[in-house]
Formats: sequence, C-alpha cells, structure tokens
Amino acid sequence: MPKAANAGSDRSSTVALGMLFTIYFFSSIDRSIFGILAQPVKEELLLADWQLGFLTGFAFSAVQLVFGLPMARLADKWNRVKILSICITFWSLMTGFSGLCTNFLQLTFARMGVGVGEAACLPASHSLISDYFPPDRRTKALAIFGLGYPGGALLGMIMGGVVLDHWGWRAAFGIVGFPGLLVALLAWRIMKEPPRGQLDVAIEPAADLSRPVPYGEVIGIMWRSPVLRQMIIALVVLTVFTSPTATFLGPFLARKFPISYTQRGFIMAMTMMLGASISTYGGGVIAQRLARRDQRWLMWFPGLTVVLGAPLYVISLAQPTWQWLAVWMFLGALANATFLAPSYTVLHNAIPPGGRAKAVVVVSIIMGLIGFSLGPLLAGLANDLVASYLFKGLGGLDFMTTCPGGEAAKGASAAVAQACHSSMVRATQLVMLVTMAITVWPGLHFYLAGKHMPKRR
Repeated sequence: MPKAANAGSDRSSTVALGMLFTIYFFSSIDRSIFGILAQPVKEELLLADWQLGFLTGFAFSAVQLVFGLPMARLADKWNRVKILSICITFWSLMTGFSGLCTNFLQLTFARMGVGVGEAACLPASHSLISDYFPPDRRTKALAIFGLGYPGGALLGMIMGGVVLDHWGWRAAFGIVGFPGLLVALLAWRIMKEPPRGQLDVAIEPAADLSRPVPYGEVIGIMWRSPVLRQMIIALVVLTVFTSPTATFLGPFLARKFPISYTQRGFIMAMTMMLGASISTYGGGVIAQRLARRDQRWLMWFPGLTVVLGAPLYVISLAQPTWQWLAVWMFLGALANATFLAPSYTVLHNAIPPGGRAKAVVVVSIIMGLIGFSLGPLLAGLANDLVASYLFKGLGGLDFMTTCPGGEAAKGASAAVAQACHSSMVRATQLVMLVTMAITVWPGLHFYLAGKHMPKRR
C-alpha cells in the first residue's frame, strides 16, 4: 500500500491546503496574465477582438474537453500528487513559450498547451481536499483554496503591468511561467497522497468509499438532482456574462484612459481581483455559518450577492474617470464571487468520494465550453461588429481594414485615427455594460437550487 498522509492530522491537512493553494495561485497567474497583456498583443500581432476572446476562451476550453475527462479519471484512481506535479511542469513551460509566439496560430497552440496542463488542477485538487477535510470543514477549506484564483490573478495583473512597461509582453510570459517549475518540485516532495474517502460516512455500512465511480454514474447523479441542475445553470449563465469583463477590462482600460500599464495592472488587481479574493473567502465562511442553521443558504447567499453585484458593475463601467471606475468595480467584485466555495461544497456533498474529481471536471467542462468559451468569443465578436457599425457611421470606411489591431494604420489622418479609437472604446464599453447587467439572472437559479434542498442535511 502506498505511503499516505494522515488526513485527520491538522498539520498534514494545513500543509496540503497551503500547497494546493500555491498550485492554484500559479495556475491563475499563468492563465489570467493574458488579460493585462491582451491589448499590446493585439496591437503587435494585428488581432481582432474575436481573436482575443478565442485565446482566453476556446483555446483553454477545447483542451479541457479533450484532456479534462481522462485527467479526472486518473485523479479518481491514480496518485493525485504526481498528476499535479507533472501537469504544473507542462503548463509552466507552455506559459513561458507563449512569449516566443509571432502570430495568432502559434499563440493559440501555446495557450492551448497551458490549458492541457491546467486540466488536472481543479479535479485533482478538489479530490485531495475532500480527503484532507471532513464535510463540516470543506466549505472553508474550499474557500481558502479558491482564493488562489483571484490571488494569483491579482499578482499576475500587477507583475504583468510592471514588466510590460519595462520589458514588453513577451518577457512577462517568461517571468510568470518558469517559476512554476519550482512549485512542481515542491508539490512532488512535500505533499502526500491521503486515503480516499476516510473522512466520509458511507450511506450503506458496507459501501466502499474509495471505489472509483464511473462518469455515467456521476452524470446520472448530477442529472437527477434538481439542486445540482439549477446550480450548474446558475454557474454557466454567470460565467457567460462575467467572462467578457474579465477578458476585456484590461483592453478597455488601455483604450479609454491614458495611463501606464503598471497603473492599469494595479487598477485591475486592486479592484476586481482583490474584491473577488475577499468575496471568495468571506462568502465561503459566511455561507458555511449560515448553513449550520439552514443548509439552503449555501445557494441562497451566493444568489443574493450575485444580484447585488450586477448593478455595481454596471455603475463602474459607466464611469468617466478611472478612479471612480475602480471604486465601483471593487464593490461589484466584493459581492460577485461568493458562489465558488458554497457551490463546490454542495457538489462534493452530493457525489461519492470516488467520483468527485469527475464531477468537478464535468462542471468545469460545462462552464468552460459554454461560459468561459462562448462569453469572451461572442463579446469579442460583438466588440468588432459594434465598432464597425459606429465607425461606418463616421466615415463609411471598413473598420477592420482601416483599423488593423483596433487602431488606425500608419500614415492615416488624425480624423481617421480618432474615429478608429473612439469606435473601439465605445463598442467595448457598451458590450461590457450589457453583459454585466444580465448577471442578475443567475440569482434566480441559485434561489431555485436552494429551494430544492432540505433545511438540514
């Protein structure tokens, strides 16, 4: 029998959670840094906004569909620590190689490579957390783990902006990518593989909690549960309409406000990412406390805060100055990200231990293919179409030809340059305003999910 950690030990569980947080933190940096680098990449490679949306959406989701399923199957049967260590190494290398790309196709393959590595991060990590922490401590543990995403994105935005101003976007990919190799080595040496299911109570006394649960059975459990159905609808709708802002906020700041990339990075980090970090942890803690009296609050609390966050984001994006945009953006993010830990807690509690990695990857694929893929891509297409419409009204010229990369070609008149720029700014702002206004919708499905839950577990 392989050496296993004592999952009941507070020290071993704390060390494991800290390592998993670090892994997710670096995963977030490597994935999200493209947000601050998108505008200079667009300008140098002469890309359209739909291509930016594709690079942040389908370039990840397509590989998650192909690799996420087998990775989850491996995570439910094989050593999860080894899986994570190997995958961290791969996605770190591919992040570094992104800085060497000279065209859209090369960058697509590099970013898809990052997605291949990251396909194992969530399913393996969630499966490990469920074996290090008992059910009554999982929400808080998942909230702490979930902080890795906004926390990593926060540092990535700041680092990306500083490096971009001094050495350019190519250097930024290398600087944030290659340190992940050290993280992979530490994970391999520090973490131990815990026994599966030892902290769960079997529904039937003879049930084997470590038994791998096949995908068909996992999907069947999820389909038959009205709670999980409504929760997944809420998560998908939320990602469809929030991912455009996550993708295009950086470009929007670059297009609208004459400030440095270092300043833009700090704005994004200290508003959206800091607010989301506080919200992710605080939301998990508050939801867990409310759930002790009535577990339906695991769904009702995030539903309430999502509805509150939508108008705050809309007010933010309508501001004429970056200072007020930052204030309202922080408040919106503070309300918007409470759903992560409660949602995954509900998912883990409904799925047997041998199928949790598969359940996480199924939810991730659904969210990825529909939400994180279609959201940025459709928003990018909308940006291009609206900008073309606005530009044609100014001069009758074709936007895509006259404004390659969103800016006027060299030698263009000042009037054409201004028309290109203003059309792109107005289009980006309008599309983000519309998408964020629709994020009140998921609140209904979170409410319905909670309504189907019993008051007490």
